[in-house]
Amino acid sequence: MVTVGAVLVQNMPDSVLKGGLMAAARPYLNLTGLDQTWSIFSPNPRQETAYILARVERIDGSVAFRPIPTGVGPSEYWGYRWQKYGESLTEPGGGRALWRPYAEWVVGEDRSEGNEPVRVTLLRRSSTNLPPGVQPDALPFVDRDFYTAPVTAR
Repeated sequence: MVTVGAVLVQNMPDSVLKGGLMAAARPYLNLTGLDQTWSIFSPNPRQETAYILARVERIDGSVAFRPIPTGVGPSEYWGYRWQKYGESLTEPGGGRALWRPYAEWVVGEDRSEGNEPVRVTLLRRSSTNLPPGVQPDALPFVDRDFYTAPVTAR
């Protein structure tokens, strides 16, 4: 019943009522992976392309950029979940709670490869898509940091 109710709320036409109900439904929809938007279709397609990266600064002075993980081969389901997680990191009202856990996970991954990270920064790399027929197709990508933290020693 909860699932059906949340999906119905999500597919309601935009209104004040939907906005209020989505405040309660959104966490459940995100948790179950049922969140959906159709913003790639007309009449209002997405006007921006965005990626999440982690910049890892290491004790030796090197810097690594780690994107949201993706799979190789038939991993659409796994890769799609990471993509949605990346979108959730910058979602207004909910993403902030994910910043620290994701940064800690990135640090753990970097350490597991034998590196010694000292600082991690999450950034959003985005570009504005231009209308069809306009050259180029999009504006240059711009990076915006949204979370930085020193890495604590093990």
